Amino acid sequence: MTNKKSAMTIIHESADILHYEDGAPYIHDILTNNTDSSIVETQYCMLAYSENGSPLKLYWNFLDSSTESRFENIVRTKANILPNQTEEYRGGWSLYDGEIMEDFPKVGNGEANQVAYSLLCLEQVVFEDGTVWNNPNYENWFKTYAGKGIDIDKLENYYPYEYKIVSH
Repeated sequence: MTNKKSAMTIIHESADILHYEDGAPYIHDILTNNTDSSIVETQYCMLAYSENGSPLKLYWNFLDSSTESRFENIVRTKANILPNQTEEYRGGWSLYDGEIMEDFPKVGNGEANQVAYSLLCLEQVVFEDGTVWNNPNYENWFKTYAGKGIDIDKLENYYPYEYKIVSH
């Protein structure tokens, strides 16, 4: 029997800027698991851009007054995405909006109000059998996009973003 490599994929279908009922913005992303094992945890990087493609430094963790603004935000989440399934969940990563969030401490100059695009990239995926996939293209992706102005056409056509997962 030959040890044949099979290529499977995980697809970031989208990462849209949506709004809660009170108007506060948030990033809602959707993943599809085209592998033969359930995904139980993900670690990914989020970047935000204005409508003209300029990178935005945000206070990603606006509830923590000691945090500083950054171009990127690394997030680790527990997940349960079955093989060949697209995750279904409500909500996402809340963005600070000083005009709406009057009960929150004031941070920054309302940069989150300017978010028109968000690029996400998986850095690591943990499967239910304990297997860990580290994205071999992550560092290159980060150097290409983090803190850099991006052409609007690239931002609008970034998704779906496909990750090739190679297993033995």
